Amino acid sequence: MFFYIGSITSFSRIGGWSHNEWLRGMVFHHEFLICWYVGFMESRHFTFLLGPKFTVFYNVYTRYELQQLTNQWADEVEEKQAKFMVKPKEQMEYVRINDEFEFVKKRALVNFLSNSRDVLENHVHSRAANMLLSIENFEKSNLKSLQNNIGVAAIEKMTAALADPEQKKLIDAAAFESALKGISTGTMTYEGDPLLPIVTEEVMNRTGAYQTLSAEEESKIMSLTGDHRRIIAENDRKTKQEFLQKAPVLSNPGVRMHPKYLGYAATLGGH
Repeated sequence: MFFYIGSITSFSRIGGWSHNEWLRGMVFHHEFLICWYVGFMESRHFTFLLGPKFTVFYNVYTRYELQQLTNQWADEVEEKQAKFMVKPKEQMEYVRINDEFEFVKKRALVNFLSNSRDVLENHVHSRAANMLLSIENFEKSNLKSLQNNIGVAAIEKMTAALADPEQKKLIDAAAFESALKGISTGTMTYEGDPLLPIVTEEVMNRTGAYQTLSAEEESKIMSLTGDHRRIIAENDRKTKQEFLQKAPVLSNPGVRMHPKYLGYAATLGGH
């Protein structure tokens, strides 16, 4: 059929369609015949007519078309709703940024509190160490004062012996003899010195009394006086006040210049 119609059409075009009436009659409107033949051949696929049908082909074709329709529908819906998702996505981004800020703020607060705790512990330890050092210095000062008192008493005893005319004569004579002995030997020593026994005796008498002291009596002698306790307490109170009035050390210049930080520092009295 297709060969016939194609041949008629080709021959008719050779001499011109309008000059070959006999060919036109033979064709019998071949365009109509083509449409009729195609329609007749495809009519067997309709359900109300008997005959074999391309069920597999049409099923595959139908599924493909439905899949394409579904994909196009999803793309179309996504494009349509994209303009309505701008504001919600911005709000979701704000929520994410706010959550991240809350995490950073909590982390910074935890770090600040941890550092403040370490600074406070170091401050307390430093105050305790300073108090113990002050107590040790005052106890050393008490011991040195006691030693000075012993030395002063020995000198006073020697001065009193020199003030006595009778003892002074004996001391001068003994000193002269000691000097002669040193000259004769070529070396001046304390051998025969009349003042050394006086000083030694006084020192031994005073130190001998402290050798038999009990621990309680020794602690009482070396204990701090009321003035010592007052000085230690005042120094510790001053150190504590300086620590409380000191503003937190922050490295961020923006935070240091913030009105709230400046107001807080003004209440503490520090800058």
